[in-house]
Amino acid sequence: MSKFAFFVFLCLLFSSCTTSVKPSLETYMGKAVFDVGIQTPSQEVVQNVYDSIALRSAGLTKTVAFMPTTLPDAPGTPNVSIKSMGFGMATFGLPQTTCDGAYAIMSGFDKGVSSSTFGTSDYASYTSCIYPYKDAYRVYLIGNFMSSSSGGLQGMMADAIKKGVASSAKYNNIFDAWFDSIIIKMREKFPEAKQVEVAMP
Repeated sequence: MSKFAFFVFLCLLFSSCTTSVKPSLETYMGKAVFDVGIQTPSQEVVQNVYDSIALRSAGLTKTVAFMPTTLPDAPGTPNVSIKSMGFGMATFGLPQTTCDGAYAIMSGFDKGVSSSTFGTSDYASYTSCIYPYKDAYRVYLIGNFMSSSSGGLQGMMADAIKKGVASSAKYNNIFDAWFDSIIIKMREKFPEAKQVEVAMP
């Protein structure tokens, strides 16, 4: 290799390293939608959804209203919006989920992974909205995921470890693994439920 080619190689290597060691903040979303038979007792539906999310969340809040006297023809839908937030010079979009008109709402934060040693943190919040209608209980599960890294070589090492753990379990990222564990639990709790949609983070 000529001296010039070696110099170009070092420049490219240094450039890629300096780019990857910068602090970063990324957000992801996941969604799972199920239809549970309307003949299922409403309390059972709420409890099973609660137990499924509790697999990943230690502190869930739960709000349950009254079942509608007349079931609507179509289910309601949650509202997902992106709220712009800023810290210092950095600005990012944080997804928020609201469940207007839902029969039951559950929400909580994931147990998460944090390492002060590597300067990284990964966490998530989950919101479930249950909308009964004439054919079924429409159950929405929305996961909002956030990954932050202070950068540096330690941050790169932490990212490599997380990717290695996720890929060894055949997931694209750590958030896929978290969210899928809840979906698997939902399928166990509701074996007869219809899976309407699943979008992984």
